Amino acid sequence: MVWSDKRKLLLLLAFFGVCFYFLGSSGGVGTFQREDRTGSPLSLNSSCGTCHYGGNFQSSLVLTVLKDSVPVKAYLPNTDYLINVSIPSIIPAKVYGLQLAAFQSGNNQQAGTFGTLTSNLRAVELWNRTYIEQSKPQRNHSFFIPWKSPSKDIGPVHFYASGLAANENNNTSGDSPVKLETPFVLPAEAVTRLVERDRNEKISWMNEGGETYVLLENFSPGHYVFHIYDYFGRTMYQNKVDIKEERIQLPGVRLRTGFYVVSIFDGTLTRSTSFYNP
Repeated sequence: MVWSDKRKLLLLLAFFGVCFYFLGSSGGVGTFQREDRTGSPLSLNSSCGTCHYGGNFQSSLVLTVLKDSVPVKAYLPNTDYLINVSIPSIIPAKVYGLQLAAFQSGNNQQAGTFGTLTSNLRAVELWNRTYIEQSKPQRNHSFFIPWKSPSKDIGPVHFYASGLAANENNNTSGDSPVKLETPFVLPAEAVTRLVERDRNEKISWMNEGGETYVLLENFSPGHYVFHIYDYFGRTMYQNKVDIKEERIQLPGVRLRTGFYVVSIFDGTLTRSTSFYNP
């Protein structure tokens, strides 16, 4: 019994020792712990909060994908973008850190490639996937990461990110961990207009009784994955659809007033369009 208690204590000390080493090293958790802390499915929902706690910087994490300094809501294949991860805090922290990953929807494989990084960032390979994290403490709360989209339409890309507003006191207490509560979803740009013209496929919608109904017409029979994203790329609804008829009406969804993107993916090609819900 005594030995069991000692083992527990030693394991606990070892765990916090690793956390302290990570903090003191100024590098990222992928480099020194070989761990995913982005909040992705591979991380088992863990984040920087696994080690860091107790801060009151009142921080948040915001991710934006930019093209020529303009935010985008969909990607074109084989195109260069700039990812901005920002950790704004009501009470400014002394330093900031992050870990970021971009995965394919459904199989969590690497999506796209990251470009040349600034000196405060580094790329880490974990399980045949690339993670971006800080290489040293950053005084500015905003990070910029070059990213090239996949060479072809692979369906929605999910970005996962976790960050930290830290007090630089050489331990894990007094820091504010933050993460994306849901992945930032970037669907493929609608090459759909070409698809609709060539194959007469049609996506339409209607609003009745406060619910939005999506209609699919002239799609080939098969299995599809259907999504509705809001203007910020958040998934508002998703489901698998088995199409057997020329015209199918999907179940109604209650949405707030605003702009949305409808996306349907057959495993090879994404068809998508946007609409305004009154």
